[in-house]
Amino acid sequence: MKTCGADFGVKLNKGIVEEIGKSYIEQPEIKWNGKGIKWFDDSQLMKKKARNYIVMDLEMSAVAKTAENKDLSHRMEIIQIGAVLLDSKYQEVGHFMTLVKPQFNTRIERNYEKLTGITTEMVAEAPVFEEAIKMFFQWCTSVKSNTQICQWSTSDLHQIKSEIAMKGYYLTKKERELLTNWCDFQQEYGEKLGVEGCLSLKKALMYAGVDATGHFHDALDDARNTATLLSTVRDEEKCKKALQHVIDAIHPQPFGTSLGTILSGFQLAM
Repeated sequence: MKTCGADFGVKLNKGIVEEIGKSYIEQPEIKWNGKGIKWFDDSQLMKKKARNYIVMDLEMSAVAKTAENKDLSHRMEIIQIGAVLLDSKYQEVGHFMTLVKPQFNTRIERNYEKLTGITTEMVAEAPVFEEAIKMFFQWCTSVKSNTQICQWSTSDLHQIKSEIAMKGYYLTKKERELLTNWCDFQQEYGEKLGVEGCLSLKKALMYAGVDATGHFHDALDDARNTATLLSTVRDEEKCKKALQHVIDAIHPQPFGTSLGTILSGFQLAM
């Protein structure tokens, strides 16, 4: 080891150094054989990992006012979870679906039976929330890559968090991480169009010229339709082809500019 010293001022009196201190450090001896130096290649760190996408949807039923638990912070319960797994090119490579048995109601409210097509009899033997959400999380974490969960609006995420709190479900570290990596695709779609407010999935599909498959208010079908829309919006060329006419209709050219263009053209013709 090589010892190096350095002098430095340690005391000032009206700007004048009165004392000098010394500092010593030991440096390892540098040995170089004259050959080329192998540098650390950090280019791999800059590459984005291939990402998968999970597009999910929930169906819910209202909790009856007569329910025994009067301290509910949320008046809805999940009765179906549906999701599709997309690869980095937004192609479906897997799916998940389970019905969920409500715990605060003895039956699914009739108007929700009509809306979703899910009856009390259909969920009689279904897993309860704690079991169903664990199944969903296990399916999500089985994907061995960087995964983002997408949903139409944030209402489903809020519902999941609410039921986790109400029903005392214990989240693992991986499950907590999943809940922090969610994408509000409804907001992303609205920003593409330059509009604010909540746009229904049905209207969003119609604007993009995408034919809906299956039935609305079926969690798996809604997840698939959202995934189709996601693949369109995330592809710049497809998005422009599908939505440019809608954007032009929502944000027409100002009248003054159009009139000026017309007059300019008229003068050139003269």
